[in-house]
Amino acid sequence: MSERLELTKNAQFYVPKNAIDDSVINDILGAAVDNMDTGAQFVVDLFREEKSVEESDLNYKCSVRVFPSVRPVYFIDEALEDRIYAFILLIEYKNYLAIFKKSCANISELIKEHFTLVDSSGLTATFDDNDVEFQKIALRNMTVSDRAMRARSYEAADLKGLLSTHSAGRSIPFYLKLRQGATTKTISGTGRLVESSQRKSLDEIAEWVKEQVELIENPSNGNNFLDSFAKKVELSDVLDICEPSAILVESTPLYERIERDGLTLKYKTARNGNVVISSRVKNKLFAALENVYELDSECKVVGRGTCTRLRKNEKSLTLTSKALTKFRVIENGKEVTLQKFIVKNGFYSVTFTDPKFMYFMGACFEDSSGIAEINSILEILHPKSEMPTVTSEKGSFTTASTEFDADSMFGVVESLHQDDDYILCDDLGIEWADHITLNKTGSNINFIHSKHGSSSTSASNLHDVVGQGIKNLGNMYFTKEQMVERINGKFSNTYNNNGNNTSITRIRKGDAALAEGYLDGLLKDYKLHRKCILSCSFLSKSAVTVEFSKIQRGESVSGHVIQLLWIISSFAHAVKDMNAIPIIYCAD
Repeated sequence: MSERLELTKNAQFYVPKNAIDDSVINDILGAAVDNMDTGAQFVVDLFREEKSVEESDLNYKCSVRVFPSVRPVYFIDEALEDRIYAFILLIEYKNYLAIFKKSCANISELIKEHFTLVDSSGLTATFDDNDVEFQKIALRNMTVSDRAMRARSYEAADLKGLLSTHSAGRSIPFYLKLRQGATTKTISGTGRLVESSQRKSLDEIAEWVKEQVELIENPSNGNNFLDSFAKKVELSDVLDICEPSAILVESTPLYERIERDGLTLKYKTARNGNVVISSRVKNKLFAALENVYELDSECKVVGRGTCTRLRKNEKSLTLTSKALTKFRVIENGKEVTLQKFIVKNGFYSVTFTDPKFMYFMGACFEDSSGIAEINSILEILHPKSEMPTVTSEKGSFTTASTEFDADSMFGVVESLHQDDDYILCDDLGIEWADHITLNKTGSNINFIHSKHGSSSTSASNLHDVVGQGIKNLGNMYFTKEQMVERINGKFSNTYNNNGNNTSITRIRKGDAALAEGYLDGLLKDYKLHRKCILSCSFLSKSAVTVEFSKIQRGESVSGHVIQLLWIISSFAHAVKDMNAIPIIYCAD
């Protein structure tokens, strides 16, 4: 019967921690068929059968179970069930185990107990960068900030030479699609290798496993492109020098997985048992999961220490939460707690007191750009002598007001950009920035976002203004028609704030009648560049330099300083990724 199997090249590879014996394989197969239909028979049942392929001089052991499984149907109010066929295939070759599976029960705990995964870094070492075309890459930024871009992806015929690697050192690749000759492969952060092909027989699949094992055992040294990205490091080495500082549940991939696979979420109640949660409860749950939670010195979640914490294991960090155990996910007909589902799939990230490390998808990574990036981050800070005079963000208003107060942030920004051709106040409503300025002589477009506050190195003041700046980066590439519409519409009115009508025109400088011709020339200028500017009276470059220099020297700093570094770095990378220039106006 096994000769009838036709499978795709889609597997994870493992190395056993100890010698593989019958009991280990039997336990894995037993766990995999835990969702088998009651009273059903195996369609295929092989246990460590010796097989060989003479043409390839291949000898391997094969274990297979194909079986029917049922799972409830939730889209109709009747006791209906879907009947599907699941399988698990284990191929033992040399000192490796290749696992192919579909729709079987969870075996992750047993696998972790007895095997070590050949992860994505091991799989990417099986080829030379020069021999492949990187067609798609998905990256996780080393940040948990709720105001920063956390992930991004790129796609091209070949990303080598096209994708800027200026921020690569702080980015973790978690999905790769590449072409090697006529073969297309994908490698995920979970160590899954998929190779496009027609369905293959069991012996052909085993030959493919042999090829991959030989490549794994003979790694290439030519990974210059991938070497630019964050490096995997041992968790134990990281914990020797620093501690976890914050945790984030990766709510977006978690939600997408639940929606894509049609999984049901239930809640355990004392009176009615497990009940399917309503949309309102589901939305409330994911809203809570989107938050970043700080950890104290005992790895307990601040404010929730009695029920939620991070557990340090030998090779991993595990989220434990009484609240999450009350929610259940129905997967392949079996209930698992939401906590276990999150941990099993690696849907959480952890940052450390040393900002160059991050734990993501069950592994620890180090920012390969190192602390050298701090110097370039400090160059983003542009001290302005006017900052100490600022007393408010927008000043006070009367109906007769025609200018923003000179000691307001808005007034200072307009003074700093008085030589620009157009100064447009876009604050309030559907805004792209607080101010937009245009300068044909300098060939630049400026989007300026302002924030006033007391002098501090705290990251909290910077959160909002960074989020506003990143959110509107796409609007910096406006068309002539879009800006003309804005000038003739919103910008033709006077500035009104919270019911206070003023006589302040929104076109602070420039002639609206000449704007169309001006924009036509500006947007055609081959030297045109764009600047995303944050104007922050609460930041002092000298104060930030003092704290960041401590990080460079390896000295301890407060948690808010590390957050500040992450936020400024995330802002810089997001702006540069849009081919714009990041600038922060601040005090000296």
